Amino acid sequence: MRSALLLVAALLLGCPDRRAPQVDENDPLIRKLKAEQERLAQGGAPGGPRGASPLKEPPPPLADVAQLPPDMPVPVPVKAEPAILEGTSVTARRMETAQIIGGTKVKLSTTDRFVRLVVSVTTSKETTFDLAKATLEKGGDVYELARDVQRVGQGSPLATSIAPGVAQDLVLYFELPPAAISSGLKLKLPASGATIEVPVL
Repeated sequence: MRSALLLVAALLLGCPDRRAPQVDENDPLIRKLKAEQERLAQGGAPGGPRGASPLKEPPPPLADVAQLPPDMPVPVPVKAEPAILEGTSVTARRMETAQIIGGTKVKLSTTDRFVRLVVSVTTSKETTFDLAKATLEKGGDVYELARDVQRVGQGSPLATSIAPGVAQDLVLYFELPPAAISSGLKLKLPASGATIEVPVL
């Protein structure tokens, strides 16, 4: 037994040193790994430059926005108060805003807002409406009909005639800054030589 214990002690004393090998600080791979660790510690994103953050991406440019499906229109409550002039009554019925208007082959986008306004018209005599000259106004600001959006969004024809006693809706498109879509907005609609002012918001 004594000899066996002496043999084990000799073996233990003869074992090589199992301490971790020394790391070469000048190794290119070691320097690269340390630089990456330092960059991540300073807020860099993996695989990106120092200080970059994956949570702070810039918004997509407008051209990229136009490639998205048309966004859902946002309804805006209207006053629905009729404006009557020489036997013609015009009432705002619906208003929607969107940043993308899509047709069958074309999409239009804006950093402001496209406005789709539907008005209901009744008249006691045949009346012709010149939608090309229709405007939305707020204070001293005037916004003309957006003809390209009118065409892509399939709005009403620019020259529309309505027979007496027949209620008909007119669909008009405009482009406005968001701040203009607020109380006091009104529609000016030329009709057979006169202009009807219709309260909208």
